Formats: sequence, C-alpha cells, structure tokens
Amino acid sequence: MNTPSQEQTAPSLPPIPQNRLLRLFWLWWRRHMRDLDRDATNEQVQEDGGLSYSYAFLVVTSCGIATLGLMLNSAAVIIGAMLVAPLMGPIVLLGFAIARTDVQLVMRSAKAMVVGVLAALAISVVIVKLSPFIPPTPEILARTNPNLFDLLVAVLSGMVAGYAVTHRKIGTVAGVAIATALMPPLAASGYGLATGDMRIFQGAFFLFLTNMLAIAFSVAAMAMWYGFGNLRTPRNLLWQTTLAGAILVVLSIPLIRTLNESVAKTLTVNEVESVLRQGLKLEGASLDKLNVNLAEGKPVQISAVVFTREFDQSAHDRLLPKLQERLGRPVEFALDQVVLGDALMQAQASQSVLANPVGAALQGSVAMTDAQLLVRHLRELLPLPLVLSEVDANTKVAKLQVAPGFAGNLQTLRQMEERLQKRFPAWQVTVIPPMRPLPDIAFLAGKAELAERGRQSLNTALWALERWQVAAVEVTGTAALNEAGRKTALLTRQRAELLAGQLRAAGLTASATTDYPATNQKTREKELGVAAWRIARIQPLFDSAAESAVEAQPR
Repeated sequence: MNTPSQEQTAPSLPPIPQNRLLRLFWLWWRRHMRDLDRDATNEQVQEDGGLSYSYAFLVVTSCGIATLGLMLNSAAVIIGAMLVAPLMGPIVLLGFAIARTDVQLVMRSAKAMVVGVLAALAISVVIVKLSPFIPPTPEILARTNPNLFDLLVAVLSGMVAGYAVTHRKIGTVAGVAIATALMPPLAASGYGLATGDMRIFQGAFFLFLTNMLAIAFSVAAMAMWYGFGNLRTPRNLLWQTTLAGAILVVLSIPLIRTLNESVAKTLTVNEVESVLRQGLKLEGASLDKLNVNLAEGKPVQISAVVFTREFDQSAHDRLLPKLQERLGRPVEFALDQVVLGDALMQAQASQSVLANPVGAALQGSVAMTDAQLLVRHLRELLPLPLVLSEVDANTKVAKLQVAPGFAGNLQTLRQMEERLQKRFPAWQVTVIPPMRPLPDIAFLAGKAELAERGRQSLNTALWALERWQVAAVEVTGTAALNEAGRKTALLTRQRAELLAGQLRAAGLTASATTDYPATNQKTREKELGVAAWRIARIQPLFDSAAESAVEAQPR
C-alpha cells in the first residue's frame, strides 16, 4: 500500500495509446518524466512558498527599492528590485496547491501572499510619505493601464516558471519575475495610496492581481502536465480547468477594453499629428510636444507645443475645425507657440544636443551655447500652458506669457523667473503671469505693520503688477471684528494708507479705502479664522477706473 507521500508525488500516467506516433510520444514523455526529482521539487516549493523571516525581509527591501526606482524614474533600479523576486515563491506554491487541490497548501500560500502584499504596500506608503512630493513619473504611469498583452505575458511567464520549478532550474524564475514585474505594480499601488490617487492605486493593483493569478494558473497547468497534480478522475481536471478559464476570462474583459482604448488613442494621436503638421504652414515650424486625452462622453482634449520663427495668429482658429472634422468629435484645443530666432531654431533642430546633451558634451563633438541651454530649460518648463513665448538669441531676451489655465500661484511663477534669471545671467528673462487676484497682504495683529508673510506677498504683488504693466491700483484695508476695540475702523484705514504709500513709492498710483465690517463678516470669520481679516487687498485698475483713481489721488 502506498504511503500518503508517495500518493502525492507519484504521477498519474494515462494508458499506452494504440496509435504508433502517439505511442512514441508517450514513451518519450515517460522517459522525460523519470528525470524529475519529485520529492526534492515538492520540498523546495513548500519551503520557498511559506511565510518566513527571510521572505518578509526580502519583500520589504525589494519593494523599497522598487518604490525609489519608480520615484526616480530609473529602469535599472526597478529591474534590480524585480530580480529579488520574493513573491514568486508563494505564487508558485499556489499553483502547485491548485494542481493538487490541496486546501492546506492554498492557505499556506495565501497567508504568505497577504503578509507580503500588506508589508509591500506599507513600506511603499512610508517611503512616499517621508519623501518630497514627486509627481507620477512615466515609470509609475506605465503600470496603471494593464491590457490584454500583460495577461498574455503573465500566462507565458507562468508556464516558464512551472517548467523551471519542476526541472529545478531556479535561476529562470528570476527572469519570469522581470517579465511579469510583480513588485513594481505593488510599489506603484503604495504610491497611489500615499498620494490619495485612487486611479493609480486601482490600475497598478489590478496589474499585480492579473500577473499573480495568471502565473498561478499557468504553474498549475505545468504542474499537472508533469504529473504533480491530483488527477485521479477526469472530474478533477474538468473543474480545475473550468475555474482557471473562468477567472482568466473575467480578467480579460477590462484588459481588452484597456487595449482597445490604447489602440484608439494611438490612432487618434496619429490623426492629430497629421492635421497639425499639414496645417502649420509657417516655414521652419516644428511640432515639439503633443498630448491627447480621450474621455468617454467628453470632447477630445488636445494640447500642442510648436517651435516657430514667427507667431501665427490664426493657427488655433484654423486648426480647430480641421481637427474636429478629422476626428468626428468635439475638440478642446490648446496651442502654444514658442517663437525662436534662427540660432535657436538651429539648436532646436540639433537632436544630438537637445535629445542627449550630456552624451554630446562627453563626446566633445558639440559645445552647448547659452541659447541652446535656454531652449532645453524651456522644453522642461513647457508643460506650463503658454499663450506665447519669444526667445531672441541676438538680443538675449526671453519672454514667457503663461495662459490663464495655469493652476499654480503667482509666487511659483516669480520663483521660476528668478531661477531662470540666475541660471542665465546674460539673458533678460521675463515670465508674464496670467491675470488673477493678487495675494492678500498680511499685517501683525492689532497693528498697521506688515507681517513677514505680508512683505513677501507685497513683493510678489509688485512683481505681477509690473509684468501686467498696471499703473493704478486700489487698496482696501480690513480687520478682524473688534481687533483694536473702538479704534478698529481707524486701524483698517491706517493699513490701507500704509500699503498705498508703499505702492506709490514703487511708482504706482494707489488709492485707499476700507471694508469694515464686511458683509457677513461675523459668520465668515468663524469659518476662516480672525487671521484671514488682518489684511489689505490690492485691486489692479484698468482704463477708466485707473483714470478716476489718478484724479482722486491725494496731492
């Protein structure tokens, strides 16, 4: 009578077929099966697939490496994390457990997987939380949109893993881990959790789940093929195959949809690029950046950046109808034209300099000029929505006019201009901000004296007013309710006059007024806090309003 161990390890061999070719294949397969060390394979699979200190340590460290690699956008670091491959052990064990219909092995594998996933997510969240905020890198975004091809890769990789384990070719399993990328999707999921971006979390975790299940079922199929399964009756094979097929079909539905969306976006981008290249009639115009966003039930969002020698005033109105006609859908179109001089157009066309400036410098074949470096910096800044940019290499003047769609604040644009000016001291760099409310000027509690934050806000306001070429403003003083007792109304006047005087000293025409108490101030003060009312506001004046302010200005 066979022992339980022998029953588990002995292969279930079919009867010898009568057909000559099938008989030869059966004899070859039987000789092939004799070379397998079943006891050693089973022991190794159970040892690698269980929960242990070394497994937990490798999960935490590999996910930490993967998270840093994703945030650094470094493919080499990410590959290093994948080589560790700690999650392959429990996944392979799950495949063997499915092949054997062994509930105890399933629970052992599930325990290790749950602990590993939770530990990986935890270390990823901690690293992202402790790091300065880094926007989603291309490496992170690449793992948020799995498609059917990812499932096929996982299925084939699982077959390789099953073959490698049954033939004890353990080194091949690392290659499987690289092909299916188990740890980076988990790290990307942790990034999504830490930043509160559920789209990234859901997409990346779905990719991990797809890879895990596909590998497990493929390993189970290979285990049954090589006689490691429990196939005493055809019914066992039937329900196992049906279950695996049903799960893979369910996974395939959203993956097929994602693949179709990817194909549709590629075709749309090609159509848009064709329209833009044909429609940009100016000589020397070069399409530099193109972003296309497709959302169901919404217009196609298209943003493009073009390098040109001359601003084309009619380009947007001319291209929009053509895009709508070609795509057959409503389109929201944003076109940024960067006007460059001849020298910069030549620099922009030089791929050896702009595409790989470091390599060119190392080769010594091309020396980057200030103009070329400035173009490179502009290319890095061009995700900003620009209305118009002018760069003249002869006069060394660069102007960037930011569109109203810019989501940042005036302080950010001022700092950007300062960084560019320091980086290129020989150039006159000007960033023109979009029109928006100026920052509130904060005062010390109970005093007509600027707080440190108020002085910084005043400098930003003066910078913006100069860029807008505004000559007249109106200053409104406010105060918290009863901030200075009976003299609170006087305090608001003093704050307005103090700020107006500093603006006049800067060459502006400034009138002073007060707003105390403001409408619904008591209710709003409870919501916003008293500090929100210890301020003065600056309102730019244009046309007739500016003329009235000049006439009302005290002599």
